[in-house]
Amino acid sequence: MPKKLTWSFGLVILLIIQIIIALVIVGLLTVGFPSLVQQLGLKYQPELGILQFLIIYGFVISASICLWSLIWIKNSNIAGIQAGITVGILLFALGVAFFLEFNRVDLLLFDSIRGALMVVFGLLAYRDYFARGSSCFSNNSNNSN
Repeated sequence: MPKKLTWSFGLVILLIIQIIIALVIVGLLTVGFPSLVQQLGLKYQPELGILQFLIIYGFVISASICLWSLIWIKNSNIAGIQAGITVGILLFALGVAFFLEFNRVDLLLFDSIRGALMVVFGLLAYRDYFARGSSCFSNNSNNSN
């Protein structure tokens, strides 16, 4: 019997997308930080190197949390779903904060919608986790023939 797709699958897809985006941004920030600063309407100064380091560090931590979340979800550990919900809340909050501070509607739409979807899929996966008896992807209790 094929495995039934659940809300965890949607959360896993969003986590993979977040990992890819975080790693791409880390690469772009490593080589093009001055242009990013100018896009935000700030003047680049060499003293902003610490800001570059902190932003890159934040994206690496985000990707790491998403990767751990994927591993935990694969192992049917509820911590994976909880970590995915946490990343979604942080993405949503960062999208709103960037909009309020820099008036960037694109970041509001891109990050906030992705974060909200992660929270929704995570909460639905959390509900299914307990309804299925601690299994993230399928109901394995009916596998006996």
